Amino acid sequence: MQLKQYPIATCHICKQGWVVIVKEIATNKFLVYCNECEAEWDNPESYFNKEESTLFNFGRVTEPDGKAIKELGWEKFINQDLKNRIS
Repeated sequence: MQLKQYPIATCHICKQGWVVIVKEIATNKFLVYCNECEAEWDNPESYFNKEESTLFNFGRVTEPDGKAIKELGWEKFINQDLKNRIS
């Protein structure tokens, strides 16, 4: 599955993938993840502050629902220009 429903930016590491909001299946933890190079950050702020990413710290991920993203307060990070490309 190509994760792309909730993009926040183009990845500043690989310059190819989108950094998207995802949820780890096993723990229901939310994080942001590059759908190309698989770099991970704990939250959108970590990504935008260019904090060091991790690889493979989390298990399988899936796209969360919009309601959960709103409840987290992460809706403001969704890049509408990127999101409009998938509709």
